Amino acid sequence: MKYHLLFPISLIAILLLSCRGGESEEMAETIRPVRFGKVLKIGGAETHTFSGAAQSSKSADLSFRVAGTITSLKVKLGDPVKTGQIIAEMDATDYNIQYEQAVANRKSAETQIKSAETNLITTKSTYERVEKLYENNSVPLSEYEQAKSAFEGAKSQYDAALAQVAASDKQVEASRNQVAYTSLRAPFSGVITQLNVEENELVNSGTPVAVLVAVGTPEVSVGLPEIFINKVVKGQSVKINFSVLPQTLFDGVVSEIAFSSPNASTYPVIVEIKDPSDQIRPGMAANVTFSFDNPANTASSLIVPIKAVGEDDQGNFVFQLEKSGESTFKVIKKPVDIGQLLNQGFEVKAGLQEGDLVATAGLQSLLDGMEVRLFEE
Repeated sequence: MKYHLLFPISLIAILLLSCRGGESEEMAETIRPVRFGKVLKIGGAETHTFSGAAQSSKSADLSFRVAGTITSLKVKLGDPVKTGQIIAEMDATDYNIQYEQAVANRKSAETQIKSAETNLITTKSTYERVEKLYENNSVPLSEYEQAKSAFEGAKSQYDAALAQVAASDKQVEASRNQVAYTSLRAPFSGVITQLNVEENELVNSGTPVAVLVAVGTPEVSVGLPEIFINKVVKGQSVKINFSVLPQTLFDGVVSEIAFSSPNASTYPVIVEIKDPSDQIRPGMAANVTFSFDNPANTASSLIVPIKAVGEDDQGNFVFQLEKSGESTFKVIKKPVDIGQLLNQGFEVKAGLQEGDLVATAGLQSLLDGMEVRLFEE
């Protein structure tokens, strides 16, 4: 009976050990990898961040070059358009009448020039004949002067007819342009961002009808105080961060620097965005960080990667990674006091030390005390 009792007990023990071994293997397999960054110390340069807004590098207020009543709007807000596409049309009745009248005047001028040309040929022939006779003393001076006067008068009429035809040609061209101007066309490809009129509305020439902006070439307009404007140069590299894209830091370059200030407090500076995102739209708020050399500045700052900083109802925090095993690290959620946004990341005022490792991805899925391993790229 003893042998019969020992066999089940041994079997149960083996099964328990097998289960624990499986659990250990499963736990080992569930240790997830995380991307990480290091807290660094920098110094020797001044960095300053200024607020700005995204805008298109190319935009236009579209308006008719003639006055009239809008008969149709061919686009809606947000519609993409191509170069030459019709945006709106106005009633062209009066301009068509003017064009037809100009064409009629042109035909009348052509008739007059033909008559003047015939008269010029006739009087010229008479004048040349009388001139020869006068040289041979075959006709009196009065007859010669009469023929000469008639020829000169005919020539003046012909010149006037030529001028009338030229004026009629210009009038026809001008009236044809007036008809063409009743169709408002896109000067370049882009997107309609604003419509200011409705159908059947009477507008004057120059009245803004729509706003067209180009796509794919966003830039940032930022205002710099007078104490910094002389430190900025064209081609200077900057860093750009958008509030709607907090985890992405864009590279930029200064393309335009205003010489004068429109509001006597800041000077406009235009910054081109390298490799912009399709999510950037005109009007989005942006922070632009400039770095200015300052050899006299020997102070250093602790910098934490931008993607490592999270925020909750308690404030800013990071997930610090502390060594816990041969190849594992323990996640520790630590509150941090951050300062301004610099080129390399956020300035750390308190909470971290130089060389600390912090998680830089998947902050939403990390938990305090979790075991992880470093993701080596």
